[in-house]
Amino acid sequence: MRNKVVSLLLAVTLLLIAVSPAFAEGPSGDFEVIRAAAEKYLTTVKSPVITADALYTLLNDGDASNDPFILSVRKPEDYALGHIPGAVNIFYKNIAKPENLAKLPKDKQIVVYCYTGHTGQIATTILNLLGYNAVNLKFGIMGWTKNDAVLNQKRFGPDTEQRDYPLETTVNEATATYPYPTVSTGATGDFEIIRTAADNWLNSAKAPIVTADSVFENLNDGDASNNPVIVSVRTAEHYALGHIPGAINIFYKDIAKPENLAKLPPDKRILTYCYTGHTGMVAATILGLLGYDAGNIKYGMMGWTKDDKVLAQARYDVKTAPDYPVEGTAAPAKLPVTGAETNLTWVVLVAGIAALLTGSALYAKRTTR
Repeated sequence: MRNKVVSLLLAVTLLLIAVSPAFAEGPSGDFEVIRAAAEKYLTTVKSPVITADALYTLLNDGDASNDPFILSVRKPEDYALGHIPGAVNIFYKNIAKPENLAKLPKDKQIVVYCYTGHTGQIATTILNLLGYNAVNLKFGIMGWTKNDAVLNQKRFGPDTEQRDYPLETTVNEATATYPYPTVSTGATGDFEIIRTAADNWLNSAKAPIVTADSVFENLNDGDASNNPVIVSVRTAEHYALGHIPGAINIFYKDIAKPENLAKLPPDKRILTYCYTGHTGMVAATILGLLGYDAGNIKYGMMGWTKDDKVLAQARYDVKTAPDYPVEGTAAPAKLPVTGAETNLTWVVLVAGIAALLTGSALYAKRTTR
């Protein structure tokens, strides 16, 4: 009898292993190439963002050798409205195309920026997985200038995208485990596998950024079957302060660990969120490249609640935000330093000075007679 029980237990164990590929076999193939690159990046990165103040100081410290390469990933027509001086433009959805990657240096830091920090974080994450040294400008151009014509988008504030939706402090544990998604890029070599997966996701994924309003409506439409899996990627202590009802907690730096990925269903919508939208976007981008249907909640907890204690981080405020120079059509006109360009204002100014000098000479000549 005892032998039969042992045999039965062994058979059940083998069956469980067979139907649980997340644990029966470790991640492999293209999935593992992307996952390993993501985990390497997350375990070495100090911060995925840089503040406008820090960037401005770098660009104006009198040492050009430490200047980063500035990359705007906004739409070309919005880049033309005004951009950080010296910035080049590649739209974020085109960042993983070979001809665009060839324009970027691998021997210096790249500072990426967008509108409010979200699509810039997508591009930044992809570049780091591809081996570039990239960092995202916190709050994007919104954090650089107060010029709304340059931003060309709603600016975050209490009257725009700040809500005060309910929170909970109950700890929600993810108890089920799932198989990993299958990722087949058809590419060869780690770099090309990651690049292809990124390009595919950028141009085919469901909206990578969702609003707090849309999430609240989804959770309260009376149909639990369409609820997404919500993942707070904040620290455990800040998750405990308050989180979106039903959210589980996986710190963003741990999102690519196999045991954490096994907690996420490959056949359901997964929405991440953080503090202000940035590290949530890092996590959502990695999940998207790994084959999950992932999106990030815009502005994170900053957009969900008005409670600063729960946010646990400085809230964006246009009153205290910097207002640094931009160049482009919305920026003040500047006279050329050299004669390489033709500028009507310069021509008129030179002509006026010449006329003044000529008049002075004639007057002096007359008075000496």
